[in-house]
Amino acid sequence: MKPVIKVLFFSLILFSFSVANAGAPIDGTYMTMNGTLLPGRVSEAWCSYPTYKAGVPGNMQNAMSWDGSDLETQWRVWGMAIDQNGAVLNAEDIDGNGDGYREYITHYNGGKFWLSGAHIWGDEDYYGTLDYYRVTSTMTIQGGQVVGIVSNVYFTGVFDDYAGCAIDYTIASAIRVWASDSGDPKPADYPPFICSVDQTGGYGSDGELFDGCCITCNISCETDAEKSSWGAVKSFYRE
Repeated sequence: MKPVIKVLFFSLILFSFSVANAGAPIDGTYMTMNGTLLPGRVSEAWCSYPTYKAGVPGNMQNAMSWDGSDLETQWRVWGMAIDQNGAVLNAEDIDGNGDGYREYITHYNGGKFWLSGAHIWGDEDYYGTLDYYRVTSTMTIQGGQVVGIVSNVYFTGVFDDYAGCAIDYTIASAIRVWASDSGDPKPADYPPFICSVDQTGGYGSDGELFDGCCITCNISCETDAEKSSWGAVKSFYRE
């Protein structure tokens, strides 16, 4: 193949790749610690009639970014429902006075995410689907009563409109600030309780509220088009 034709073919491949991936999310690690990711607030609806309590299958989470005055200006993750196993006790240590801790691991099914286009990870709104979501919760217990819950959250997901683009991982911490059975007034400015991922199946009226902090989210794109394009380029230059 003549050099001019090779250069033309190479240019066409690069052009096709750039068009196919225009607007794709930008690779990077985004963190609340360095100001590239907002913290969030989370609701978990107690959806399972007639139990209506924490940790049971079907309870659903709804998480939104929080900038100090408004929800959902930067990101949202919602529709994750506790799987059929419910919250599973992983460890506990409680003394004779009823003081200690319990640790639960909870896996969730389903869920979606949205990232605002008005941020450094891209120039359009991005939607995606979760493929893994897990919460490890540690309850602090005094006198037999739960006085605090701190959770570690881990999830992954894929972008709906950009094959090969994914949230490789997101890790976060969450602190429970309220529950329906606490007897305290419900705080304002938290995501609504939902019991349906598309929100057409109604909203829950009971549940728990959490503050999310210390979030790290890693996004990367490695598309099939990129692999095949560079493979084609290499093969032509080997001729």
